Amino acid sequence: MTKPTDQSTKTTASLDNILEQLAFGSELHFESGFCQQWNMLTQKSVKAGLHVVTQGSLWVAIPGQLNSQFQMHAGDALFLSHGIRHWLSDEPLTEETQQSRLEDLCIPAHLERGLVCYDVDVHSDMTETLFRLLPDYIHLPATKQSDSLIQLIAIVQEETASRRSGYQVAVSRISDVIVLHLLRQVLTDQRIGSGLLAALRDDALRTVMLAVIDNLAADWSVDSMAVLVHMSRSAFAERCQKVLSMPPKGIVDGLRMQQARRLLIHSPLNIDQIAEALGYQSATAFIRFFKQRAECSPGEYRQKQN
Repeated sequence: MTKPTDQSTKTTASLDNILEQLAFGSELHFESGFCQQWNMLTQKSVKAGLHVVTQGSLWVAIPGQLNSQFQMHAGDALFLSHGIRHWLSDEPLTEETQQSRLEDLCIPAHLERGLVCYDVDVHSDMTETLFRLLPDYIHLPATKQSDSLIQLIAIVQEETASRRSGYQVAVSRISDVIVLHLLRQVLTDQRIGSGLLAALRDDALRTVMLAVIDNLAADWSVDSMAVLVHMSRSAFAERCQKVLSMPPKGIVDGLRMQQARRLLIHSPLNIDQIAEALGYQSATAFIRFFKQRAECSPGEYRQKQN
């Protein structure tokens, strides 16, 4: 029997602490079946979202990123951390795709394709922090889900297929548990929870990351971050490389990029104001930073989401 290492024990304790601080509320937002040719373009939302495909398959695309679209199949889950607009369709999206009239597509029973969608409200600081660290979306195919998550989604599939009395209440109630299991898998599965998410599994890096989040406009240096956790500059840099596979500057850049996306989608601030809020000396510097990582300008990104 393999004895757990001190590091693995500390990591487990850290994750337990994070999961205990998560607080959110999910509710059924949309549930339907589709037939024939269909698509819909969602509106941006201040809430996170969760989609579960109950039957058939569909395509998902982000406006302006059609080259990255992907297909989901029955049992797949899609978590949208930042409420971004996205296409759902029965066939691949093109630049010429026009939005369908949704009321013409819904059918009473899920005979061919089925989809349930949840809104997820944030009820704690740790939940908000976690959602900010997540990418815009996480596609978790059924083939990569934990056994527990597979069983929960199977219940949703069975309820929506049977349509017994009270099935919508049952589907809505189970959504919180599905979100918790999905987040737990994201945090514990290193194949999914890489990059900045991995910092949550390390006490020192989590401390630094939370401090940076609280003051993104500060002039963060390797030295100032290392001092926070009583480490030398070289030891801190080594820890970042080992845990995150990035230099310390990657923490600041990654968090600023996540916040930039959020502000561009959900705030009325102009580009100059966003640049100042994120600690850039000029809008030009911010625009250059954003384009290097998003392959479009902040203005273009905002336009696609609005």
